[in-house]
Amino acid sequence: MLEADRLEVDEERNIAEAFGNVHVWRFNDYLFADYARLYMDTNWIYLQGNIRAGFNGDVIQGEEAELDLNNQVGWIRDGEVFMAEDNVYFTGKHLEKTGPHTYTFKQGIMTSCDDRPAPWSVKSSRGEVTVDGYARLWHTRFRVMDRSIMYSPFLIAPVKTERQSGFLFPDIGYSSELGMNVNLPYYWVIDDQRDMTFYGNYYSFRGLMTGVEYRHTPGLHKKGLWRADWLRDRKIHDQGNEPSRFEDDGLFRPNRHRYWLRGKYDGFDPVSGWNYKVDIDYVSDQNYLREFKEGQSGFDASRNKFVDKFGRDLEDRDRLIRNNIVSASRSYPRMGLNSRIVYSDNLRYKNDNLPSSENPTVQRLPEINLDMYRSRLGNTPFELEAENQAAYFWRRFGTTAARLDVHPRVRMPLQAGWGRIIPRLGWRQTGYFVDNFQADPAERDTDNHFQTRGIYDVNVKADSELLRIFELNRAADPQRLSPGDSYWTGVRHTVVPELEYDFIPEKGQEKFPRFDSADRIAPREDLRYTLRNNFTRRMDTVVESAAKKEQVIRTDYRDFLLLKLEQEYDFREARRRNELNEHERRPFSDLLTEVTFNPSRYISLSNKTWYSFYENMITEHEHTLTLIWPGMIRAWFSLDFLEEIDEYKRQIDDRVNIIEFGSEIDFIRNWQFGLLYRRDMEASVDLERRLRATYRHQCYSLEFEIKDTDYDYSYEIRINLLNLGSWGF
Repeated sequence: MLEADRLEVDEERNIAEAFGNVHVWRFNDYLFADYARLYMDTNWIYLQGNIRAGFNGDVIQGEEAELDLNNQVGWIRDGEVFMAEDNVYFTGKHLEKTGPHTYTFKQGIMTSCDDRPAPWSVKSSRGEVTVDGYARLWHTRFRVMDRSIMYSPFLIAPVKTERQSGFLFPDIGYSSELGMNVNLPYYWVIDDQRDMTFYGNYYSFRGLMTGVEYRHTPGLHKKGLWRADWLRDRKIHDQGNEPSRFEDDGLFRPNRHRYWLRGKYDGFDPVSGWNYKVDIDYVSDQNYLREFKEGQSGFDASRNKFVDKFGRDLEDRDRLIRNNIVSASRSYPRMGLNSRIVYSDNLRYKNDNLPSSENPTVQRLPEINLDMYRSRLGNTPFELEAENQAAYFWRRFGTTAARLDVHPRVRMPLQAGWGRIIPRLGWRQTGYFVDNFQADPAERDTDNHFQTRGIYDVNVKADSELLRIFELNRAADPQRLSPGDSYWTGVRHTVVPELEYDFIPEKGQEKFPRFDSADRIAPREDLRYTLRNNFTRRMDTVVESAAKKEQVIRTDYRDFLLLKLEQEYDFREARRRNELNEHERRPFSDLLTEVTFNPSRYISLSNKTWYSFYENMITEHEHTLTLIWPGMIRAWFSLDFLEEIDEYKRQIDDRVNIIEFGSEIDFIRNWQFGLLYRRDMEASVDLERRLRATYRHQCYSLEFEIKDTDYDYSYEIRINLLNLGSWGF
């Protein structure tokens, strides 16, 4: 379709000429120009003056052009191409459109910036551009505003909407402990379901760390991510040259060959209903994860990826036992089945720190859990639930055995007008099938290869709920108020008292094998009493109706104050007769006072305080105060305090007193600032000081961060360019 202010048609030559406000459109493609000559036999069109055209989402502008409308090829003089899907602009003295999404140009400029002049651009003598591919540019000059600052004879820039193989932008950094660091990744697309990334990660003080990451999604319900890194370290941490922050663990690192294997897999079979999961976490030594924490190959990056993609975390980097798990599970209407194999790698016994032949770490090969969900027994008022487990425990040094543990519990909820009470009775029956004893027959309590244990437990819970609504002043007529006026119109106070009694009898269990906490059921007889107070406000706000003809009331609710008081009384401690000369009886636990105060969206206070009536002092604090100005600033202050305690049931040797202050500032246009400060007040040591500044623009961002900890100093400067990637150190 062709429209213009004036249209002339030469029927002999089958040519149409259009003058003034020319508009040509065909399906979703369009053309605007001051003048057009259309060759109707071939659908070629010649354009002049204020040209603007759209083909498959690409926008073309120029002063003169000739285009084949059928094949979408042609040339443009003094033109610009905007690829909307990638937000990339190309300008040039002479542009050629060689296909639906391919271009060549001479004396061109590439940028992703909407502003003119562009904050950054790449100027080149000639180039080729392919959407879903790359821009290949010759004799390039990288420019800031209109000033060239860097030259390259050849440059490949990504201009793609799909994954493409190629080098990724490197990580460059410096650490006083590891030295200068350059990490250059190469990304390989295998097919639609698989890809790999290879890492060459060089540390000037330590050497070259090589790594590989493999990702695959073979089906809608299946996905996996596997990662391995290896380093031949130039340094060893043996006796006398170990960093001070590792000296207290009593372990050394004499090995030069260092590695970390980790991975996760999720699978689901919708036909059978089985879920499959794999978790791998195998590391060469106890210091690896503590030293290599930052960057694309570090602990934090892997942890964040696993949490984001699988919802499962890694063990903390300081943990010396790393678990590797393969599991299969399925849910039934009233029960759930989970079977797994768990291999626990104990880093204390690696690298000749402790003799591997004396490693007592327990391996579960395998473990099967069959849990019965809580359900009513027929038409009776009783409810039944059970936790059942069968496992075989193997270890290099120590008793090995199979264990069958069955723990059914019956409860009967009783409801009354004043509240409810739920008594529960459980029985735990455990059987051990021992195939190897650790000690000699003369040193152990029994030589019986089959042993059983039975223990009952009692639990009683009781709670109630009291509430009262306090009506506050309510405006009678919203028409007399201004839009935006707000006022509290009511407060609801809810009081929930709770009592819980637990009883487990004392039973001698020394003769039984010990693999985990289920093998030593500690006796207990205590009463926990809790008082919860919840204050909810009702607030009315005057707003204009959609028709804007009258003012109406909008009501919302907020739990602005939660107050919890909790304490326990230990009947066994009250009857204790041993060690009275060293520790007097203290059956009452510390009183926990927990306060959460949220009067508005601008302020939040979270407070936990434990007070000892025996010591007449506060034994523990956890405070966090958060101030928020939405879209402008967020600041927080926290205090963690733990007193030195010497009691019969708990001994805490070191006093802890740590403060933290942080803020995120976002009120300056395009700028964001971050600050974090942590200090150990007892040791008078700054644990961490961090300052971060980020400038965000439509087509680029600048990041600057300085971090100073009690063992390392590092800084990072990074430039992120839209469509070009990031670069920094």
